[in-house]
Amino acid sequence: MKTNYSDQTQRILLVDDHTLFREGLKGLIEQSPSFKVVGEAGMIEEALAKALELKPDLVVMDIAMPGINGIEGTRLLIEQLPKVKVVVISMHSKMDYIIAAIQAGACGYLLKDTTPDKLLGALDTVTRGNYFFDYQALDEIVQFILEQKDKRPSLSEGHYDRLTRREQEVMRLVAKGLSSKEIGPKLFISPKTVENHRTKIMEKLEMDSLVDLVKYAAKLGIININ
Repeated sequence: MKTNYSDQTQRILLVDDHTLFREGLKGLIEQSPSFKVVGEAGMIEEALAKALELKPDLVVMDIAMPGINGIEGTRLLIEQLPKVKVVVISMHSKMDYIIAAIQAGACGYLLKDTTPDKLLGALDTVTRGNYFFDYQALDEIVQFILEQKDKRPSLSEGHYDRLTRREQEVMRLVAKGLSSKEIGPKLFISPKTVENHRTKIMEKLEMDSLVDLVKYAAKLGIININ
């Protein structure tokens, strides 16, 4: 039976490298007349091309993808189509993935064992301009906030407030002694992008050496060198 879609139907692009999972998602999503799956992609490059062609309202994005991962894919997608809303659906519930998805611009985060009702509820919530997080993801976020509330450095120290949030993240990992190749996977960016951030950090902080950066990070409480 063919469904008649209205002008208010939200057009969705599914991005996952498992065909069977995409088909299952499509079946669940199209149980609601509010949504229509207009395209599917198994790789980020394909997803970017289809998104530019189809102009979807929503993108349901997996993280573990061949080549470019879903976190970086979300960031690239939103750079090209700022109005698109991305809901990440993944098997990963670790805080690193959730934070990276949010920072990349995702409006929702679901685990792959979610229920059909929760999936449709998430899509509806995001469509209305709100955020939606699986209960397990939300618990992780709250716990992270509680753990971090007393660890924030003073932004009035030196030129720290000149750094973007991403540069602050890179600075923390550089100060801990991680290389660009080690930092890249943690932040879901390429080593070259890390190098670009490192250069900008040193320029903004007016520093010439890694030793100065480490001392400065320790002074702010970002790292502990004792």
